[in-house]
Amino acid sequence: MKNKIIGILVCTLLIGFGTIGVADWDPDDGHKMHYPQEPDPNGWDIDWGYWSLGDDWKCTECGTVTDIHFWISWWNDEELDIPNIYISIWSNNPGTEYSMPEKELWNRTFDIDDIIIAGPWEGEQGWYNPILGEWELNNHFRYYQINIMEIEKPFKQIEGEIYWLVIRMPFNYNVIGWKTSISDQFEDTAVFGLPGEEWRPIYDPIDGNKMDLAFVITGKPSKPDLTCKGALTWREVKPESTVTGTFDVCNEGETCSKLNWEIDPTTPGFGTWTFTPASGTLAAGDCVTVTAECIAPPDQNTEFTGKIKVFNSDDPSDFCEIDVYLKTPRTRNLHIQLLERLFERFPTVFTIFKYILGLQ
Repeated sequence: MKNKIIGILVCTLLIGFGTIGVADWDPDDGHKMHYPQEPDPNGWDIDWGYWSLGDDWKCTECGTVTDIHFWISWWNDEELDIPNIYISIWSNNPGTEYSMPEKELWNRTFDIDDIIIAGPWEGEQGWYNPILGEWELNNHFRYYQINIMEIEKPFKQIEGEIYWLVIRMPFNYNVIGWKTSISDQFEDTAVFGLPGEEWRPIYDPIDGNKMDLAFVITGKPSKPDLTCKGALTWREVKPESTVTGTFDVCNEGETCSKLNWEIDPTTPGFGTWTFTPASGTLAAGDCVTVTAECIAPPDQNTEFTGKIKVFNSDDPSDFCEIDVYLKTPRTRNLHIQLLERLFERFPTVFTIFKYILGLQ
């Protein structure tokens, strides 16, 4: 097995010297499925042959499937290079007797340079060819972890949905097998099938029990997109008076992303402000209308242009801004104010003044 193998002992030594980073999966790395289906060291390996093997998982967090990890063994421990792996993700058909893949949603062929192999580990393992109904105990001892990392243009899954991981290998039968899982059984049993043909269930050849395959799905959560909409403009505000306006905060991010947002209380830097609400959580596609109250500064003839900053609580470097304009006019002389009121009440007085001054 010549392509990218990470030996356990070698990796341990190299990590100690800080020369490489291991790309295999362990339980501390987390997952994005019901639970990791870890390998059974003394279980079966299901022969791939010309057909595809598949098992289902339930998405526990929306986002992309960036990493896929699964465990394999070789017939009689006769190891070969893996030139490529065809991986696809399917929707779920609950079926009547057993569930199975329904429709292919995503696929990718990964070449030798995309494949990282960790291991080996050891155990007394059997070999089972379900299409021929042949099996053999204690066929091999070593098993490995296949890692497909940082997938470009990854599949986007939705929380609560059940999907199928379907894998095909470029080998004949009795060459390479997908290891069975020691974890609790999830939903129905794994399946095998040829392209365009009916999927058939895989049961333990000795006791007839359901069997799951060993794999883990990991990835990144859906990305939110913080957007601010609106502006606040007050052109004639009396000093120390209270003015009110509204603007919107929105999450225009990926499907089922969550945005935790918060208004920076130090902005816009003048007057006294109150925001309702001042923080919250938004699902993808949702907006919230924020009511802003400002007590204007006491100064007369003040003109201010500023911004209200709204930021992503999980990533303060991600923010948007609302433009603010406020102006307090100069207070006019008391005598001028009295004259203005007089003219408003007695409009003919202005005509008399103009006559007295000889202007008409």
